[in-house]
Amino acid sequence: MIADAIDTLITLGWPFLIWLAAVAAALGAALYTIAITLIATCRGLHRLTRWTYHRTPRPTWARNRATARRIARTCKEAA
Repeated sequence: MIADAIDTLITLGWPFLIWLAAVAAALGAALYTIAITLIATCRGLHRLTRWTYHRTPRPTWARNRATARRIARTCKEAA
């Protein structure tokens, strides 16, 4: 009687453990995919909208080197 119970436990135990490992792996992969998707979405939204939060008013000559040279040349010609 006890031998039959142990045999049944072993017979049904291994498939259950394999099934449990497969479900855990699938759930882990699904959660990882969801996390990566959320992180990528948040990063993209941050990159699209960060200029609204971090934008400080800058003078026109500070935008790039070519603009600074053009403005300096214009100021010299006007003086």
